Amino acid sequence: MNTLIRDDLHFVVSRLPKDIRNVMQKHRIFLAGGFIRATIAGEKPSDIDLFGGLKESLRIIALELSNSRKGKLHETQNAYTVLAPPRIPVQFITRWLYLSPELLVESFDFTIAQACIWFDGEKWHSMCSDRFYPDLAARRLYYTAPERHEDAGDSMLRLRKFLSKGYTIQASSMAAVIARLVRGVDFEHLREIAGKEAALGKALTNLLREVDPLTVIDGIEIVDEHEVEPARANHEEGA
Repeated sequence: MNTLIRDDLHFVVSRLPKDIRNVMQKHRIFLAGGFIRATIAGEKPSDIDLFGGLKESLRIIALELSNSRKGKLHETQNAYTVLAPPRIPVQFITRWLYLSPELLVESFDFTIAQACIWFDGEKWHSMCSDRFYPDLAARRLYYTAPERHEDAGDSMLRLRKFLSKGYTIQASSMAAVIARLVRGVDFEHLREIAGKEAALGKALTNLLREVDPLTVIDGIEIVDEHEVEPARANHEEGA
């Protein structure tokens, strides 16, 4: 494991909304994933993902933030999402719970997302994987094949998202992502449709549809393994 460059740590923290910095200074929670990657890479973050060790604590913090922003708190099996447009959505992830920054960093499926930041009561700290900076600089997707509970198509859909942003992937990582998708196939059914390309394609499509980011449920669009309201994620943080 490594740490973020000091300037990057300060830059990412400075780009957080003030109320999120206050929340992180008050509670033992971690900022991780896409916001850090996008900020360092000069991209526009779509949301803020916060992680912690206790689901009930995350619910209380999310409720407090929702009330202070006069927004809406949306709850799913994956996260508590605070929606208060035009402010950037904030997601308190409950699908995976972490007390250790190292375990949190290791849980991400692509190395370009393997970074986290937290406040220890005195100062800001960071952690990232050894491949975070080289792969981010090369816009290269390296798949880590994490062992965690997730839908079979999750990584494939994130792969599609990153490819649309100009990232590239090598054959070995692509094969590993495909293997994760295929792992979700019912192999009894697979034997029945062996050699039938259209039927196999349909089976794989069904796995992707389980987490399809274009599927809107109750006005909430699934992004990555979490949720935000469609079109709202593109707004910048209010003053």
